[in-house]
Amino acid sequence: MADAAVPARFLLACILALALIGVVAGIAAAPPGAAVAALGLHSLHLSLGLAAFLAGYAAPSERVRRLAPGLLALVFALLALMLASEGVGRSANGAERWLSIGGFQFQPSALLQCLWPVALAGWAARDPLRLSLGRELAKLMLLFGLLVTPVLLQPDLGSVLILLAVTGIALFFAGAPVQFLRLLVPVCVAALMLAAFLFDHVHSRLEDFLQGEVPYQTLRAEQAFAVGGLEGTGPGAGLLQHGFVPEGDTDFILALIGEEWGFPGTLAVWLLFIAFTVLGVKVASRAESRYGAILMATATLMVAVQAALNMAVVTGAVPPKGLPLPFVSRGGSSILALSALLGIALRAALQRRPVPSSQPAHHPWNASNALVSSPWSSSSESPRSAS
Repeated sequence: MADAAVPARFLLACILALALIGVVAGIAAAPPGAAVAALGLHSLHLSLGLAAFLAGYAAPSERVRRLAPGLLALVFALLALMLASEGVGRSANGAERWLSIGGFQFQPSALLQCLWPVALAGWAARDPLRLSLGRELAKLMLLFGLLVTPVLLQPDLGSVLILLAVTGIALFFAGAPVQFLRLLVPVCVAALMLAAFLFDHVHSRLEDFLQGEVPYQTLRAEQAFAVGGLEGTGPGAGLLQHGFVPEGDTDFILALIGEEWGFPGTLAVWLLFIAFTVLGVKVASRAESRYGAILMATATLMVAVQAALNMAVVTGAVPPKGLPLPFVSRGGSSILALSALLGIALRAALQRRPVPSSQPAHHPWNASNALVSSPWSSSSESPRSAS
């Protein structure tokens, strides 16, 4: 089996490049005289993200795998408490709920981006044959629905749809039948229609989008791209910085990158995320354990889907949704959660299984998984041992 460490190094290089682009763009977007403060805040978030990554990588994979369900239960209880009590947390933009910890604003729902993939990979790896059983998949999705209900009621439909999409694709990667993915499409549509019926701001955004009305922040982002053109105005020379593009230093930072660095700058961000996705899949395919492979694939999807949705929002391809661009935007909650997830996933994917000298080397997990019609015909391993 090819070494997974090689693509893992290039994957980390992509993250570093994205983070550096975010720091430069964040400084350029800062108001006059606030560049040093912007640099300090962005650097703090990245430092915390690095600490989260190292902590996740240092944690034993099996221990994290066992603790994930209990930690998910604690996060669910905290989210439910925030909904039930007005004194816990605060609202922003009519939806997201935040906690203030020592002056640091944190979004607890971001923890689902880290913990749910770990629990999902553990569930799928424990017994590959359960992926072909509709009853088992139905139980899993019911649990998922219960878990994200507090997030949906905040309301934060975008995060729920991201988790749902990542869950479906990750299960397909693990070996779930394609019919399962087909069932998820009407579920997503039903969730969207339910949210539009229950929440006025979701209804208004969808209605404006379907009628062709461009939201103010999207209009400003389009103007920034138009001003930048092919060559860009140059670093720090943007005309629409300093608040002219709403959330320009966070969710809409891609628009300011496009204005100042032009098409090459925007293309560089796109290519880095594409490279990240390809490398993440390579690391997953070279993992020696089924759990590590599924977790690495799910972590890659979590970043890739969020990045794709952010760029779609900024370019006006989908209705607006407050969502940071992973590792580029100045978003502490997102950086912490995704960094910890990648640390845990890389540890699991790069971990080697000892092979007794009296036995031949084990077959790779993807040579005998549920995607093969007779998964155990060419291996002496049992389904349980593949995890």
